[in-house]
Amino acid sequence: MVSNIILFANGRVGFEICNYLYSINENIQRIYIIDSDAQYAEKIKNSFVDIDIFHAEQLKNSSHVQELKTLSIDYMITAYWPYLLKPEIFDLSKNGCINFHPALLPINRGWYPHVHNILNESPAGVTLHLIDEGADTGPILAQKKIDVEPIDTAFTLYEKLQNEIIDLFKKTWLKIKNGEILPKLQDESNSSYHKKREMDDLDYIDLEKTFTGKELINLLRARTFGNKGFAYFRVGEKKIFLNLKLNYTDEF
Repeated sequence: MVSNIILFANGRVGFEICNYLYSINENIQRIYIIDSDAQYAEKIKNSFVDIDIFHAEQLKNSSHVQELKTLSIDYMITAYWPYLLKPEIFDLSKNGCINFHPALLPINRGWYPHVHNILNESPAGVTLHLIDEGADTGPILAQKKIDVEPIDTAFTLYEKLQNEIIDLFKKTWLKIKNGEILPKLQDESNSSYHKKREMDDLDYIDLEKTFTGKELINLLRARTFGNKGFAYFRVGEKKIFLNLKLNYTDEF
């Protein structure tokens, strides 16, 4: 049975989920995109010309929300959507709103879970869950634990988590819509939450501070994102940024 879906799509994950749902002939009633996500916003607009596409800003318009209320919506899906939806929006979906979160909830709710996985060596994974009024607190539909390798940086782990959450959705979507997977409440006893601004306190390395080798390496791993390093120390008025490269080798 075809479902009526409202899709909130951001980045590569959002684009891939659009592709998947479109390929299995689900009825995507409309797609919401984010202007700042220029690359994938354009790909979505160019790839799905037969679907109504709206910008995130329009969700702040009361008349637009009133028009949204006239639709018959079976599911809403937020695929790497960085904004919290208000209850007046997600309550319009008969079967709830499925959110993608790149963490093993309830561990590492909030921002940059891939960074905290490396810093505090918390279990890594991906979760599909229903949205409620909290931040990443809704009932869980499906999860997968992911191994963090010693050579992983924030970037490589971020990429792994994206790949795994796309795969998890593809493997579970039909079971979810057919009622074969039921949501379960999160265990609050081991929950953790991280704010976006926590990154500001991580990046400065005080050269007078004592670190263990493990602590310093993990900090640099956690703040290395591809060719960009966010951790830095100061020499006079200058910031010196560090970018860590790690690899396995059999050579000695």
